[in-house]
Amino acid sequence: MQTKKMADPQASQYKKNLNSNANVNTNGAHGTCFLDLRRSDSERLRVTVSEYRGRTLIDVRVWFVVDGGEWKPGRAGVSLRPEQAGELMQALRLAAQAVDPMGVR
Repeated sequence: MQTKKMADPQASQYKKNLNSNANVNTNGAHGTCFLDLRRSDSERLRVTVSEYRGRTLIDVRVWFVVDGGEWKPGRAGVSLRPEQAGELMQALRLAAQAVDPMGVR
């Protein structure tokens, strides 16, 4: 069983911080990564596109650090068919506007 490392308490606040060393727009074992958003020292949110059972899926998933410092995908996340992406983006935009009407374009 893999154990999660504890997050730094000072890093527990959500940060809008992209890792400049992230494998964004690169192919890997888990598909092509389009977003690698740092949430804390031990957690990231990644958006990837991959194939599963012959179908193309967009995966939005929380990744975590294991003891060796390697990043692994967690259970928290969702896989969407490409045709569902537009509805999700619209819902995210509406939710962001509800929180901060002046900050979303």
